Amino acid sequence: MNENETKTTTPEVTAVPEQASVAATEAVVKKSNIKLYVGTFLIVGVIFFGVLYLLEKEGRSSTSIFSSVIEAQEAKKVVAVVNGEEIINADLQTSVDQFSQMAAAQGVDITNPSAQAEIRSQSLEVLINTELLLQEADNRQIEIAQSELDARLDDIVEQMGGQDALDTRMVELGIDAETLRVDIEEELLIQELLDQVFVEASIEVTEEEILEVYDTAGGEEGGLPALEEVREQVQAQIITSKEQSAIDAFIVDLKEGSDIEIIE
Repeated sequence: MNENETKTTTPEVTAVPEQASVAATEAVVKKSNIKLYVGTFLIVGVIFFGVLYLLEKEGRSSTSIFSSVIEAQEAKKVVAVVNGEEIINADLQTSVDQFSQMAAAQGVDITNPSAQAEIRSQSLEVLINTELLLQEADNRQIEIAQSELDARLDDIVEQMGGQDALDTRMVELGIDAETLRVDIEEELLIQELLDQVFVEASIEVTEEEILEVYDTAGGEEGGLPALEEVREQVQAQIITSKEQSAIDAFIVDLKEGSDIEIIE
C-alpha cells in the first residue's frame, strides 16, 4: 500500500479535549439507545397490533380497534364469481337478512344452525341465478325506460302505505334510495326477460289439464265449488306452475353454458 492510498483511507485524527470526548461519546450512546428504543417499540407495536387484529378477526378479542377494518374486508370478500362477475359478501349478507326475515315471519327458527345454513345456501343461489338472468338480459339488449322505473317505484310506495312506511322498511333492510332504484331496475329487466322466455316456451293450458288438477284436488265431491266457478283460478295455477318450470329449465341452460365459482 503506498502513501497516497494511506492518506485516502485513513481519517485525520484531531486532538479533542477529554471532557468534550466523553460528552460526545455519551451523546452518541444516548442517541443509539433512543434509536434502539424507538425501533423496538415499533417492532413490538407492529407485532401487538398484528396479533390483536388476528384475535379480533377470529372473535377472540373485543377491543373493536379493527372492527371497521374487518367489517370492510368481510363486506368486500368475494363469495362467488359468475362469468367473471363477482358476488361479494355484502350482497350475500343483505340477501341472507331478507331471507331470514321472511323465514322468521313464516315461523322458522332462524337461530337453528341448519336453518341458517339453508338460508345462506338459498340466498347465494338466488344471487347467482339473478346474476345469470341479468347477464342474459344484457346479452339480449333489454332496456328499461325511466318512466317504467318511476311507475314501479310509485307502485311500491303505494303498496307499502306511503313513502314514510317505505323509508322505514328500507332502513330495516339496510338499503338506500339508490340501491332501491337499482333493485327495481333489475327486477324489471328480469321480468322482461322472463316474459320473453314464457313466449318462447309457448305456455298453453288444455281443458284436460284443468280437469286433472280440479279432480286431483277433490272436485265437487271433495267440497270444491263447481269447476266453472274456479276455472280461472285453476288455469292460473297451471300457468304459474308451467312458468316456474320454464324458468327452472332456462336457468339450468344458462348455468350449463356459464363459468360459476363458489368461494367458501
